[in-house]
Amino acid sequence: MKYLTTLEVARELKVSKQTLLNWLYAGKIPEPPRNKKGYRLWSLSRVSLVRKLIGDGRLQKRTIVHKEASNRPEVLTEFAREVSQFLKDGKIDPEAFLRELARVHPQLARKIGGRRSTHR
Repeated sequence: MKYLTTLEVARELKVSKQTLLNWLYAGKIPEPPRNKKGYRLWSLSRVSLVRKLIGDGRLQKRTIVHKEASNRPEVLTEFAREVSQFLKDGKIDPEAFLRELARVHPQLARKIGGRRSTHR
């Protein structure tokens, strides 16, 4: 049986090697077996499984790079998108998140306290 290296798998899936490793470290994909030297042994069936997870939308094909804090609108928009995706991925209720954010950041409580969602 032919096995692929982690870099070969990353290229095959069109993601960076670091993204593939991040998925492994986060437990989003099963760890492949290793040879005696410690190298991961990626079988074609395991690569197909990861491809299927990507196709099903269970894995994001990017690595989040933390940006320097800024109040520029385009940076704030990108942060908002990242938080939104995090909430979706974690199946976290946005209102519960906002309540907790207001609790740990009291200045926000005054700003968002008057806003109530019309749907629950």
